[in-house]
Amino acid sequence: MAENKNDNLDDDVSRRRFFTLMGLGVGWGGLLTALGGVGVGAARYMLPSVLYEPPTVFKIGTPDEYGIGVDTKLKKERQIWVVRNERGLYVMIAICRHLGCTPNFFQDQALFRCPCHGSIYDTRGNVLGGPAPRTLWRAGISLDPVDGQIVVDFNMRQDPDPKGTPEGLMVEEMGREVEPYFLKV
Repeated sequence: MAENKNDNLDDDVSRRRFFTLMGLGVGWGGLLTALGGVGVGAARYMLPSVLYEPPTVFKIGTPDEYGIGVDTKLKKERQIWVVRNERGLYVMIAICRHLGCTPNFFQDQALFRCPCHGSIYDTRGNVLGGPAPRTLWRAGISLDPVDGQIVVDFNMRQDPDPKGTPEGLMVEEMGREVEPYFLKV
């Protein structure tokens, strides 16, 4: 029977030793994990957070590059349309005012149509149909005095209050043809 007590004592010591070593391992492992997290955070702090987005102020060429009507060549790249009429030039932002989709221009109809929910705009940005609650934005534009190129400020947006008419939501065009949203050329 004495041998059984010693066997139990040896088992007890080895069990106690196991849990002691396990506790040390968990403690050191937790400490090393915490220090590793601090190290990763410090390394991330040293690296710049850079947004790779296109600039919001950019040049699109000279006014003589744009003829009368709607030019759609910058729709995908810059999300704008350049529109020229007899009096001058303006830039409309290609974002539907309903939910932010990108409308398409149909040359044969002279209309912008949103493929998502059916909003319809004329070439001046007025709402002719659909759920859009506001007219299309016009971006701020100016001429660069050095090279004569058109400078577009995508964040400067003209947003007049439209009037409800039987034709749709309209804004008087002469009220929209003001600087910095219209270039007389």
